[in-house]
Amino acid sequence: MRLFGLVGGALTLLLSMGAAQAVGPDWTMLDEDPDYRQARRWIEEKNYQPAIDKLMGLLVRQPNSPELLNWIAFSQRKLKNYPVSKQFYDAALLRDPTYLPALEYQGEWFIETGDMASAKANLEKLAKLCGRCHEWQDLDQAIRAAEAK
Repeated sequence: MRLFGLVGGALTLLLSMGAAQAVGPDWTMLDEDPDYRQARRWIEEKNYQPAIDKLMGLLVRQPNSPELLNWIAFSQRKLKNYPVSKQFYDAALLRDPTYLPALEYQGEWFIETGDMASAKANLEKLAKLCGRCHEWQDLDQAIRAAEAK
């Protein structure tokens, strides 16, 4: 419960800052940060809570980073913290509505929470933004797998 309060407070602060201009890709700067690399390793190892903690620390320094917001949302989703995950996907896409990884992963969130229409809407957005890029392909595959069940 305490974690949700902290997360909610952080999100309230971020959202109160309003929509930023699209900040563009920030992965090159983040890839140089050892804390970010550690968080990504933990995500790859499915060690989500320490990754979230590390990413939240980075978010204090870079509150407009859709990449950080997206990875926090992803990790929260993997822990099945769906309401918290949604807030971070929304924040990432508020900062950059064209951030492809957030559109893909939010689409997977929609699938997991039973909103196939919204997942397909994200697939359409991806198609318009990047054609059949790997984010589109991954979300398309996830939708097909869910519909096959």
